[in-house]
Amino acid sequence: MLDVAGLNVRYGKSHVIFDLELHVAGGELLALLGRNGAGKTTTLMGIVGLLPGASGRVEVAGRDVSRWPAYRRARSGIAYVPSGARCFPNLTVVENLEIASADGEAGWNRERVFELFPKLEGLRGNLAGGLSGGERQMLAVGRALMSNPKVMLLDEPTEGLAPVVVHSLIELVGQLKQTGVAILLAEQNHQMALRVADRAAFMEKGMIAEQLPAAQARGSEVLNRILGI
Repeated sequence: MLDVAGLNVRYGKSHVIFDLELHVAGGELLALLGRNGAGKTTTLMGIVGLLPGASGRVEVAGRDVSRWPAYRRARSGIAYVPSGARCFPNLTVVENLEIASADGEAGWNRERVFELFPKLEGLRGNLAGGLSGGERQMLAVGRALMSNPKVMLLDEPTEGLAPVVVHSLIELVGQLKQTGVAILLAEQNHQMALRVADRAAFMEKGMIAEQLPAAQARGSEVLNRILGI
């Protein structure tokens, strides 16, 4: 569903992502793991088209979107959930959802998002700026689903969340996989990521150093060698 080949990213004269290659099938979750500064967020932003210094091939469901701006990539089926549970603070929960609404085969709409996140339905008229961190994270994911994506890019979704909210997020991601969406998850919490992932790609200095099945990565020496754990 998502194919990335030869992704390079430069900030001015600094070359930060080097010939990166990733493939994620529908219904699969690939965890992108690495230390701070390894290039995880930059990789996601390069895929979604937010960095002018990015080059390489990005395909969504067999369609080459490499030369498309970010808004066209979003319409092609890529949904990006940035770190920090960012929402439009001066819009209500419903307005945040509706602003991303788009037709699609997955059939996501406001009612279905509220079924997935019942708490959000009770907050539907509240401004997003007044929500808790966990509530904003639900809203950010729900807003991404409203675009009926084929591919979801999740950047540090557990950052700053309480353990009970992290547990709920693990269950949510498992449910999303069952809908057939391809998920690329960049995450510092490697334990959470490896519990829900099918495969893991370890990043080091802007490159993929190793890829392993998630079951094999748990307890592997790679965790120590690359993540320092």
